[in-house]
Amino acid sequence: MKRIGIILLTLLFLVSCSGTSEAVKKTGPSAFNDMMKAVDALVRDEAFAHAHWGVLIKSLDNGEIWYAQNAKRLFMPASNNKIPGAAAALTALGPDFRYETHLLTKGKIEGNTLCGDLVVWSNGDPTLYERYQGGDSRAVFHAWADSLKAQGITRIEGGIIGDDDAYNDVHLGEGWAWDYLQTWYAAQFGALQFNENYVDVKIVAPDIPGGKVLLIPNCPSDYYTLHDQIEVVDEGRTRIRLNRAPNTNDIVFSGRLRAGADTLELSPTIHNPTGFYVQVLKETLEECGIRIAGEAADCDDLGSWEHAAGDEDYRELAHYYSVPLSEILTRMMKRSQNMYAETMPRTLAWKETGLGNMEDGRKIMDSLFTDFGIEPGSWVYADGSGLTRYNYISPQILVNILEGMYHSETKEIWLETFPVAGMDGTLRNRMKGTAAEGSVLGKTGTISNTRGLSGYARTAAGENVVYSFLVNGHILSSKETERITDSILELICAYE
Repeated sequence: MKRIGIILLTLLFLVSCSGTSEAVKKTGPSAFNDMMKAVDALVRDEAFAHAHWGVLIKSLDNGEIWYAQNAKRLFMPASNNKIPGAAAALTALGPDFRYETHLLTKGKIEGNTLCGDLVVWSNGDPTLYERYQGGDSRAVFHAWADSLKAQGITRIEGGIIGDDDAYNDVHLGEGWAWDYLQTWYAAQFGALQFNENYVDVKIVAPDIPGGKVLLIPNCPSDYYTLHDQIEVVDEGRTRIRLNRAPNTNDIVFSGRLRAGADTLELSPTIHNPTGFYVQVLKETLEECGIRIAGEAADCDDLGSWEHAAGDEDYRELAHYYSVPLSEILTRMMKRSQNMYAETMPRTLAWKETGLGNMEDGRKIMDSLFTDFGIEPGSWVYADGSGLTRYNYISPQILVNILEGMYHSETKEIWLETFPVAGMDGTLRNRMKGTAAEGSVLGKTGTISNTRGLSGYARTAAGENVVYSFLVNGHILSSKETERITDSILELICAYE
């Protein structure tokens, strides 16, 4: 009965906002109070009596707090944790910052031979992926091959060495769970990153039961092995499982696939991104006609190794600079790309200290956010992506960051990074056909029993609002949490 009452209250408010008769339509404080009653009823929905809501809704135009529920208490934010990292990166690095990658050597060129190793160094560029490279993740490698051949090099006497010492050797987030490490959203990260550190594999079903399944990776390499253990059946639902044993690159596809089914795509992660990077680089150079006598190697596997970027004896043979940070952050926020989010605090630390690491990244963020009224040590930033359950932040802190960025010099670029309700990113299928479509910007967040949605909204009268919803400890479906948050945002956007 209580839920029916909430629905009726919400409908009555929407009618009062949308009715054409001035005798029926409410305006001013009365309409606002009715809206806040409807919001409160939604937040207190009995279906979530077992859970914990944190909510803050505030006008950006006059600073008035519209609604608050546990706004200063700490919650696990899931991917709302990307908001602090994106804000800090945009503020400290600037929208025009570009990642850089260099091909270096100490060897001399004698005839057509490079007498030494070819070393690749980067500060964490995440963009060597087909989305940025004209559909071919190896496009930069092909360009490097052309550059080497233009310098007369068709043979490398040494090997291909990946220098990933711009970052420390921590490649997984603190507190990440073991059972999702094989899936794209938990890809390892580091200073050398290629193909977003996973492989996109198309699974093509045969036309008849018992036929052969085709596994087609977007970036073939000997660095990993795909194993087909899929049973092809003539009826029933397709259910494919993915597994990669820890510390290996043996990738197993199993389960059932219906004959004639549409092509599927799964994206298993790769263990040791640096090794993957240099192996594919070696394979690409060889395909382009450059013979390589040595092996591809992660510098960490070589025993003694001197950091190439700080050694004056190295000289550059080729380089690559990424697209601007503003474009990278848009990809990160709209798709909720975890690897990019883990890169941000480490890039901050590399820029300031010369070594990308989480501890220094956290300190830099604490220092930056004092300007937003956030006290250092008042929140827990354990990873950049929000995958871990060790993060803790409040709706108040998120709103402080969102409000600070809204009034910053990079406001327009910042707003463009957010998913738009009913239109793109992780909000493309939400709030369609409502007043919120196109009027809500929001960063979503989902891990088990935790949801988040924080961002901006605009009312029908043109007032700008900042909001943060965090719910922890729920055992309902994601659709149920969306019913609450999206209904509230629809009320706000309909408000005149």
